[in-house]
Amino acid sequence: MNNVSRALVFYFLLAGPALAQSTALNIPAQNLPDALYSLSSQTGVQLLFDAEDMKNLQSRSVKGSMNSEMALDRLLADTPYTYEASSTNTYVIKTAPAEKPHLMPEVKVTGVIDPDSPYSTRYNVPSTTTATKTNTPIMETPMGIQVVPKSVLNDQQAITLEQSLNNISGVFPGLGFNGVETFNIRGFDTFDYYRNGVRFQSALTQTGNREIANLERIEVLKGPASILFGRIEPGGMINLVPKAPQAKSYYSLQQQFGSYNLYRTTLDATGGLNQDDSLLYRLNFAYEDKGSFRQFVDNHHFFVAPVIQWQISNRTQITAEMEYKTGKFTPDYGFPAIGNRPANLPINRNLGESFSKGNYDEITAGFHWSHALNDNWEIKHRFYLQRTDEEDNAVIPSGLRVDNRTLDRFFAGFRNNDVETYTTNVDITGNFETFGIQHTVLMGGDYYNFKNSGLLIDNFNFPSIDIFNPIHGGTAVRDPLDDFLFQTREDWFGLYFQDQIKLPYNVHILAGFRYDNARIEADNTFGGVTTFLDSKQDRISPRVGVLWQPIRFVSFYGNYVENFGAPNLFATGINGQSLRAETAQQWEAGIKTEFFDGRLSTTAAWFQLTKQNMAVGHPDPQLAAQGFSVLTGEARNEGVELDINGELLPGWNVIANYAYIDSDITRANDATLGNRFPNVPKHAGNIWSTYAFQNESLRGLKIGGGVTLRGKREGNLDNDFQMPGYAVFNLMTSYAIKLGKARVTAQFNVNNLFDKEYFPSSGGFNRMRITVGTPRVFLGSIRIEY
Repeated sequence: MNNVSRALVFYFLLAGPALAQSTALNIPAQNLPDALYSLSSQTGVQLLFDAEDMKNLQSRSVKGSMNSEMALDRLLADTPYTYEASSTNTYVIKTAPAEKPHLMPEVKVTGVIDPDSPYSTRYNVPSTTTATKTNTPIMETPMGIQVVPKSVLNDQQAITLEQSLNNISGVFPGLGFNGVETFNIRGFDTFDYYRNGVRFQSALTQTGNREIANLERIEVLKGPASILFGRIEPGGMINLVPKAPQAKSYYSLQQQFGSYNLYRTTLDATGGLNQDDSLLYRLNFAYEDKGSFRQFVDNHHFFVAPVIQWQISNRTQITAEMEYKTGKFTPDYGFPAIGNRPANLPINRNLGESFSKGNYDEITAGFHWSHALNDNWEIKHRFYLQRTDEEDNAVIPSGLRVDNRTLDRFFAGFRNNDVETYTTNVDITGNFETFGIQHTVLMGGDYYNFKNSGLLIDNFNFPSIDIFNPIHGGTAVRDPLDDFLFQTREDWFGLYFQDQIKLPYNVHILAGFRYDNARIEADNTFGGVTTFLDSKQDRISPRVGVLWQPIRFVSFYGNYVENFGAPNLFATGINGQSLRAETAQQWEAGIKTEFFDGRLSTTAAWFQLTKQNMAVGHPDPQLAAQGFSVLTGEARNEGVELDINGELLPGWNVIANYAYIDSDITRANDATLGNRFPNVPKHAGNIWSTYAFQNESLRGLKIGGGVTLRGKREGNLDNDFQMPGYAVFNLMTSYAIKLGKARVTAQFNVNNLFDKEYFPSSGGFNRMRITVGTPRVFLGSIRIEY
């Protein structure tokens, strides 16, 4: 396919009345592609045009009774475009003078404006690659896959993954603390995220919140994803899709400012570097400096992400990219629990010390290239490296005494906490037919090399503190006897095969398997004693899915997937032997629908997800006291999810979700048997909706709002305290105007409108480290686009 910037958008609707027949039209002045879409929708005509080329143009308004040609005359007035009837009820929109027919670019039949256009306001995305590694429509994918596009992020002024992922059902904040972002998906915690399908271990980098300024969208694959992407927790996979270079020049500068001394500047620029646009670039930049409602807490970082893409030929392209981030963060461990609830303390109270700070440098660099061997076969290759250097000091709560006010603490700090990751993969995809049956085949392999080394210094004699009358002033004194020296190396190698089969009557089958061979080595020294871990594992994991699309806008699907995870590195068997890797299986069934010519999508799913080989204490109390474990733990999460996203009416967008999860520890050697997993609400939902006024007098004005709902959640595996449910309401308004060739947008958001006190997550393994929710926040911004 030609460069994205030359791809045409083909609007296809059911044939309407005769072209000469007049129709009552009401199309407000707006950007030209949207106006043409409205004309097609209101008249039933088919329009063929290049949305990418005309996205910066504005149309006149069209009101009254007229035929299609009269409406086109008015819409295209004062633009460099004209139209030509190509067949009955079909028009081609093109520049004047008309281009020769044999020079017409390739036509892309999507029915929608390109969702990756910088000006796109769409709330739904029709196709993804995360579930299959091929560009497959969501309506033809027999897996649960949800997307948060950048238009939603812009409307919500989201600046963290946690804010962004509220828009996906069954995704909640996990065991996050100390500069680490983790998430709970379908009841299981995941410490990793992916970037364009490449894995990064965020839990061991300690580099604060992941910067999202250069993200085009966030895709979440529900359920086990190890079949294509290697060892991962079974709840699901978060895949971050960065912005790609565009041939059409685009520049955006945004300044945000808000409560608690938040100042954030972002820049986005893209375009061609030579005359034929074979060399493209994209540059994203962000600088953020913010305080907090929490005592002692402040964070800031600098981020830059350049991308260069070279279209060597119509069949070959290569892209080189980099991300660099440096900054400082404040470890914050929140509140302890008293009784069965978080301690009743002022939300600004910090039970650490003012010297608790961390700093980091993080760089990601790599390239990916693709070559089409012919019209049916293509090869792709990726290679990336990631390196982080981090140091910090932290005062960490260890336990609350029986008086329920004296908090014991210890001092800890990383020194030279270095993470180095190398990852590469090769994919070969092919399309062919056998006896009239269409196949899309994927064959590939990947290699992942991970190294983490450093020194953890400690002092377990750090002064305690009265949580109700805190007196700060402890100092960071190191006790060399408590030093912990660590070094971990992981080597993962995988091969995978997948076949997407299209049968008659719109039946789609997805079948594949993966072979994994993995090794984890760890050398840990504590108190002068060194322990070694060497775990070697291999496994074949299958995946199969079936989807039936009886009519264009309805799909029924089901799947069975197995997952290959990693062993618990903090648990050992008798005599220090390594434990086997965790495994999981999922059954899922659901229905997907599309309405209003694909502008509104819904997915409803039932799932049952079971995880085995979980390390639990040895049944012999004496061996358990020595720290030995056995693999008899098992947990099952079962539930239903509903996601809705798209356009209800012209200008009215919505993204909403609901999840019910029944979480159950089904096998254990202790009192946790039958308990729920921490941080997993039984009921949870979110709705966000905006309306952009369509009438001429209010054109450019947008209003919106929503609410995030969470039910009661268990705070730890013992289920001996809970975090209450909550509802947090948010509002927004924006106004955009044209100033010459630029568009200026002023926006104002209010998060937690009613200043609700809430606790989004806990540390999960004891009665400490309960995260305190952010109170009411005002956030404004000015964005200039050209």
